Amino acid sequence: MNEWKPEWNKRLAGPPFKERRFKADMMEDVEKRLTIVEMKRTRRGWRRAAVAIVPVLLLLLGIGIWFGNLAPPIPHPAGPSPGTQGGGTFESSLLLGAGGDFDWWNLAKSEVKQANDRTIVTLTVALLQRELGIWGGPSPDIWEHPEVKWPLERYDVSSPWVYEVYVKEINREEAQTVYRLRLLLRDSIPMTYEETIDVTIRNDTHKISLIEQIDIDETGAPLDGIKVGDEQGNTVILKEDTEIGLKMTGTLIQKEGMIRSIHVQYSDTEHTFHDWKNVSNETYYPDVALLPAKNNKEDVLAIILTTGYGTGIRESELKLLTESFREVISADPVLSVKSRLSYKATAEAGKRIFQFMLDGVTRTFEYMEEDAGFWLDQPTLGNRVRYYIEGGTLYASVPIQVSPGEFPVAVRLRYEYDGTAFLVSEAMFAEM
Repeated sequence: MNEWKPEWNKRLAGPPFKERRFKADMMEDVEKRLTIVEMKRTRRGWRRAAVAIVPVLLLLLGIGIWFGNLAPPIPHPAGPSPGTQGGGTFESSLLLGAGGDFDWWNLAKSEVKQANDRTIVTLTVALLQRELGIWGGPSPDIWEHPEVKWPLERYDVSSPWVYEVYVKEINREEAQTVYRLRLLLRDSIPMTYEETIDVTIRNDTHKISLIEQIDIDETGAPLDGIKVGDEQGNTVILKEDTEIGLKMTGTLIQKEGMIRSIHVQYSDTEHTFHDWKNVSNETYYPDVALLPAKNNKEDVLAIILTTGYGTGIRESELKLLTESFREVISADPVLSVKSRLSYKATAEAGKRIFQFMLDGVTRTFEYMEEDAGFWLDQPTLGNRVRYYIEGGTLYASVPIQVSPGEFPVAVRLRYEYDGTAFLVSEAMFAEM
């Protein structure tokens, strides 16, 4: 127990409270304060409940509205897809009509998923950049064999150049898929036009096995199987020579300015060549001549068709036939020049200097840098080869190109027939 302290006696001897005593009015104040505190506690509880419950109610309300707006799916019959063939359904990531310039196709490289589509995108990017590798340089690994890309050789130079490509059709077969592409081109003349090619891709290797040029009319429809004198055009006489017993006719397609399906009567033989064509301008009707053969072999009928022309330009195709209409081959003029020609190109002090060497002969050409808005990385052999006949001899002229509009010189080839084929016997420089 605690010991008694003396001061406690002093405290007990005094009055009990120095201050005011706790009376009834004070008790009423306490009760009022307790009531107010209880009300505050109740309000705080409701606030906490509201904070927890209101978000849940809003969430449930939103889900209900979302489900209410969902309409039950209505089945629609599937229409025939242009990429669906006997080989099964083909899911292409390229839509029909899709395409554009280099930026569009370069972006598509990261978007397409199907393997054949990726091959088409790679081809198109190389086509737009003129990096097919036909004349050397980089080439994508998309060819079944190197010869497949040769139909594109005219696009691998700077004129004409492809500036936009569009997907026109996609046809799936069991072993291959055929893409029909619409090419928009520009020329150095200048002019713009379009062409169509079919690109066949094997479904197992995803590599290109065939490329074909498709002739189209002004509406873009292919011109297939036009016969002489049919309802699509009138028959016109292209050439008639009674001395050698020759007559050539064809079907005039007025809308495109071309004569197609050329019919040849020569000696006692006649035949219609449906893939031959010539421009309808009478100034550029076919040139024809008999070319003598060595060793008493039969003469060869040379027919030079003009397939295009412009200011200072004439594009031609050579056809060589025997009396029995056996086609005679000839050395490719571009490859022949390429194997003989060497060059040196330099850029210094605002000038471009080109030096060409051919069979011991050197020609030098000098330009100011501003003479052309764009210079080729290296000289190329122009795609517009021109054939002609002088004094019973066959020649070909192959222009050398250094910019879209500059052709400093051409190489002239002289051919000789050895009884089997026409081979190049001489190559020399010639003025453009």
